Amino acid sequence: MNLQRLIRNWHTKAGGEEDYFSKFVFEYLAFIAYLKSNKYPDANSDRHAIQQLKRDSQLTKDYISLVHNKQELKRSWERVKKKFDAKPFQDAARVRIDRQEHAWWNCPHDNPKEKSSEEKASGVIHSLKDWGNMVEFWYSVRNNLFHGAKDPERRRDQFAVEYAYKTLRELMELLLSYSGRVR
Repeated sequence: MNLQRLIRNWHTKAGGEEDYFSKFVFEYLAFIAYLKSNKYPDANSDRHAIQQLKRDSQLTKDYISLVHNKQELKRSWERVKKKFDAKPFQDAARVRIDRQEHAWWNCPHDNPKEKSSEEKASGVIHSLKDWGNMVEFWYSVRNNLFHGAKDPERRRDQFAVEYAYKTLRELMELLLSYSGRVR
């Protein structure tokens, strides 16, 4: 089976699963495989692919347009923003790794020590156009889940995984629609 077919199968399987933890795992597998095979084949790590994605101006424009034109997606991001405005997203994996991983919030660069002139809070989505932190949210949920720091019995963890899935699924739909199109 070729990788492109496997990516589509993971995406399809994610939509058919019953729980959001399984849905997110399959969607994330499709997502990172797509990024590293189709968008950024030169990326030497998942983090490098994620940082390239944060700087992808065309994809940023296309996804943010979806956020503003698809009411369900917009409502999903509004809920995420509201939840993490009240208490910023802090995953257990990041607590263990110390502050280095947390530095990637608000950071489009390949080095988290490169700071922008404006200091912003980490662990929040600052607006419905905050593409970089939307991407970081997906990666943070992935880190938690894959490193065993998410508990399916905790409401906050359930919320994060559910909305990471719902919002990432829309990105995967967009990415898969690019297949076959000349861009």
